Amino acid sequence: MKNNFFSHSSLPEMYNLDVGDGNSIYMEISGKKDGIPVIFLHGGPGGHCRSEHHGLFDPKTFKSIIYDQRGCGKSKPYRTTEKNNTQTLVNDIEKIRDFLNIDKFLVVGGSWGATLALCYAISHPENVLGIVLRSVFLGMMSEIQWAFVDAPKNFAPELFKEFINFLDINDQTDPINSYVKKIHIENSHLHSWVWHDYERILSQINPDSHKFEKLDLIKNREGMPNSPFMETYFIKNKFFIEDNYILNNVNKISNIPGYVVQGRYDLICPPVNAFKLTEGWKNSKIKFVNTAGHSSSDEGIMSNLFTALKEIIKF
Repeated sequence: MKNNFFSHSSLPEMYNLDVGDGNSIYMEISGKKDGIPVIFLHGGPGGHCRSEHHGLFDPKTFKSIIYDQRGCGKSKPYRTTEKNNTQTLVNDIEKIRDFLNIDKFLVVGGSWGATLALCYAISHPENVLGIVLRSVFLGMMSEIQWAFVDAPKNFAPELFKEFINFLDINDQTDPINSYVKKIHIENSHLHSWVWHDYERILSQINPDSHKFEKLDLIKNREGMPNSPFMETYFIKNKFFIEDNYILNNVNKISNIPGYVVQGRYDLICPPVNAFKLTEGWKNSKIKFVNTAGHSSSDEGIMSNLFTALKEIIKF
């Protein structure tokens, strides 16, 4: 096990699963054939699965499933918003379970992956063995206001000032909706990359810099990052769920064992919401990590996730 990650020596099984609506989902299966099934939900919206995600799971214990959500990674079509919403993503998880002929599985996710994990468990509690979450995001617009305005204004004011200065003066009073417009209506390469960098810097407890790269360097980057496009699409649709949906329905998962690992200084997902979640979830445990913000690479996050995975299978 290198850097705490488990080594998976054999190549994973790889599939492209037709989930309907013209969408094909890329997925991988690794680990023990008859191991405890566990599905990993990547973040974003707009992220993708990576082979290192298998490394979270001991191949002598788990059968790990990782996949790219609609419009992400190797799933096709790429960057699609057609029939791409929280409910269709929850339905895709169920289609993966059905395709693999799994009775129940553990559900693991961080940030947006935590939102999806909770929404899936609320819809299909009978199919969930346990839930392990990192950096809880509940899909509420108040969290977006925290992540992109309130937290940086207070904790990274120089970065926030730069962030709004990429907008015209009239657009600076409502930066979130202004960036949504720049990315979706104007298809702005510059604003897509600025959003991407802003979130990356804010996610780390100790980033290299609280400044953006020089304008010319950003403008000369190739391609467009997927997460800003998908995130702002979900933001403008309020994540396709009612506000407080997860907290209002937490009673539906009350009997499922849960373990939450939360960076105490998370500027993206306010720790108070992870606390509220576990307060209403009687069979859950929360571990605040005092050396971490939002990023899974912050000190203490991974070691506590490994602990969580060991403990969750003892329930």
